[in-house]
Amino acid sequence: MRFQVVSKGLEISDAIRSYLEKRLEKIDRVVYDEDIVSFNIRIEKDTKNLYSVRFTMNLRGNILNVEENNVDLYTAIDLASDALEKQVKKLKERIKGHPKRKEEEGVPQEIGEFSPSDEINDVRRLSLLQLDIDEAVLQMKVMNHRFLVFRNANTGEINLLYKDDAGKLRLLEFSE
Repeated sequence: MRFQVVSKGLEISDAIRSYLEKRLEKIDRVVYDEDIVSFNIRIEKDTKNLYSVRFTMNLRGNILNVEENNVDLYTAIDLASDALEKQVKKLKERIKGHPKRKEEEGVPQEIGEFSPSDEINDVRRLSLLQLDIDEAVLQMKVMNHRFLVFRNANTGEINLLYKDDAGKLRLLEFSE
């Protein structure tokens, strides 16, 4: 499996690179090399000695993002690779079970069968911005959008900033 490693705050040694290759072997068994458009790994070490490992995999237009933080680099790699493996398997199952895929495999769909997902006209993939609240408000005003989904830089949670019918800004904070 081909991947590109970028680091910030630490040097990527041969030991770390070989550990990454070993941990990604499980994913390599599930994904064909021709399906991978790009696979980037970003490893950062901050001032508090916290390691952040982020995997970004593009599988023919399906972007999978995983980020894990830990005080131990190898534990962060383990957690991120396990999470990526789950996402890859989930994506493969979703593609395998898609109605169009079943139709192509010779299993006819029943006439009149309707799925709520049939109402979706357009799908766009965007990166999740990491912003604080003030930056999000400014970004929303600059883009002139009715809503903005972002990861709060202060809390790490996903937030939704939107304009209500009266034009006032509202913030939804999602917790896990």
